[in-house]
Amino acid sequence: MSFQPAIDEQLIIDGISYQVCAHPALPGRPFIQEGQYSRVVQLRTAGGFVALKIQEQIRDQTLSTHATQIQPLSAIPGLQVARRMIITTANQPALTTTRPELEYAILMPWVYGPPWQELIHHRRPLSAAQSLSLARALTDLLVTLEQRGLVHGDLQAAHVMLPGLIDPGAAAPIALVDLETMHGVGVLRLPLPQPVSPYHHPVPAQGLAGDRFNGALLILELLGWCDEEVRNAAAGDSFFAHDDLLSTGERYHILREALARRWGLGVAQMLDRLWQSSTPMNCPQLKEWQAILPSPAMATVEAPVPPPSPPSLVDPVGQLIADATTLHEQGQPAQALATYRSALDRLPAHDPRVGQVMRTIDSLERELADLKATTPSTNLNWSVPVGIGVVIIVLLAVLATIGLNRSSIPTTEPTPVSPTAVVAPTATVAPPTPSPTATPQPSPVYVLSFQIDRIVPTDLYIRSTPLEFTVQGARLADVRTATLRAAGYEPIALTIVDGSSDNELRLRLPDLTIPLAGAIPFTLELNDTPVPGAAVTLRDYISVRTVAGVRAEYRYTGRIEEDGLGPFARLYTEPATTSALSDPIRNGDEVEILSDQPAGWYWIRIRTSNDQSLSGRSGYIERWLIDNTDVPPPPTPTIPPEPPRLRFVKLSEAEDAGCVLIQIRGVNTNGWVVSIDGLRLRSAFD
Repeated sequence: MSFQPAIDEQLIIDGISYQVCAHPALPGRPFIQEGQYSRVVQLRTAGGFVALKIQEQIRDQTLSTHATQIQPLSAIPGLQVARRMIITTANQPALTTTRPELEYAILMPWVYGPPWQELIHHRRPLSAAQSLSLARALTDLLVTLEQRGLVHGDLQAAHVMLPGLIDPGAAAPIALVDLETMHGVGVLRLPLPQPVSPYHHPVPAQGLAGDRFNGALLILELLGWCDEEVRNAAAGDSFFAHDDLLSTGERYHILREALARRWGLGVAQMLDRLWQSSTPMNCPQLKEWQAILPSPAMATVEAPVPPPSPPSLVDPVGQLIADATTLHEQGQPAQALATYRSALDRLPAHDPRVGQVMRTIDSLERELADLKATTPSTNLNWSVPVGIGVVIIVLLAVLATIGLNRSSIPTTEPTPVSPTAVVAPTATVAPPTPSPTATPQPSPVYVLSFQIDRIVPTDLYIRSTPLEFTVQGARLADVRTATLRAAGYEPIALTIVDGSSDNELRLRLPDLTIPLAGAIPFTLELNDTPVPGAAVTLRDYISVRTVAGVRAEYRYTGRIEEDGLGPFARLYTEPATTSALSDPIRNGDEVEILSDQPAGWYWIRIRTSNDQSLSGRSGYIERWLIDNTDVPPPPTPTIPPEPPRLRFVKLSEAEDAGCVLIQIRGVNTNGWVVSIDGLRLRSAFD
């Protein structure tokens, strides 16, 4: 990238003045974040901070079109960077004339908070409550995209920001950036090279399954990061290295055991399902993660909080906080900010003073930023002491740069600290007083006399025979009754199959009469006791396929139509081409195979489509239109039949060399022509 800005350099964009910010950790350098294909510069204006992304991959009108299409998504919490402007010669002629390298740069909101990649890289811990809260927030955001028919396209740790770690009141604790790869319903796919990262499935993703594997890995990382053994085993800037994917190596076992120990068997089973996926299409849908994630009650058991130091003992952190408070009261906010940061670095993750110190740091940074914004920029006296220059640098500090130090903030309201350790509030507006909250009742604790390690398989097609699954563990001979339960469905009593042992329990389902639509997770109960996290998914479809045979070159079959969106085929109401036609399907749609009978036909249900209104519709279709195999061959070109011929031999030749004597008997020769040695003679026979 050729753009080399100077600190405080002014850029006029849309009539608004922006200044390049100084890097808070590198004095004398502008605040620039380098990426693989771009660089992001932090700018400030009277309204706050923004990001200017300079990239060279896309330099044409498609980038502006893409920005316009994703603009409405900025209303979704966590997708604020979808609100963007593409700088072009057409809309910013003055800027691109003086700074041509800024043409097709992207101006968008600045996202506060550290990227998830930095926490992994520095092995910064999360509490159990934080792990679960962030995992749930990411899942909800990805499900929102999936339901809209969109994919991010390049989910990885560097593109997941964690504003919730530095601001518990943030609109969304998770934010996604680098949205240039986003595509789907109503959003074109930019011609970018295939991204490379340790979060991509070994088999390239297609269609709306593009985020399932990557998103699942990020959710699992967040859930496991509260475990010290998981943090210590991380590969580098991600937990798994690329070579670890789908391999049951050491990291797989470390993560699985930590997930099962902390969050129960259900989450560990989702890792198993992920590792058994031959393609991204076979990965669990993102909405399945919503159903399987544990309740917040499972995160309430935290490491014991160390008791506060007795007043008679020396508390170095408390002394730092007191010094910082004094500095602020004496009108030295920059020095106070630095002292508060030193105190934060020394506070244990579960110290009740962490939350208050964090909020005070935020208030100081805003105070310094406001001070800078109101300072006149003309008639500067460069003989002002160097100390004022230091203040200017500090006031430009960004919340994101201290995000790593704040990553241990509890998501719950911090415990009030003792009077000797209270930090003097500096915010101009007092925080609202929380409403009284009823004391939460403890969740019931079930004591199991047996141990559950694994369930195989974890999902069952309800029309398969026999309908069985196996529970592996210890002391399973004590099990007398087994039941599956799910909200809204009658409980399913299971039969314990002969041959079960102390380490393996075989369970069989009866012929099901309950109506199922899709895949429903059922909780397993043994001896009338729910097994935490143990679930079996029952599904009414055989498999999931991507439509591959709806192609324009198959128009000769009479099954392919075309409109402005391309070729499509229609479902039938019955497995016969003479039945009524119904909904359209197109290549790339995901469908669930409900039945493969009669031969040559599928009964399908549309799972995902560019037209969201079609999701859930069902009908029959010929198999070749789904699988693109055994396609009817093109019709053989028809050759008109050869006209009847009357063959004869000459009897004799007349004196004229151009005449031959022939004799024909018993044939109606009306309208016939005669050909002799290729000479066609047209005359009526008489």
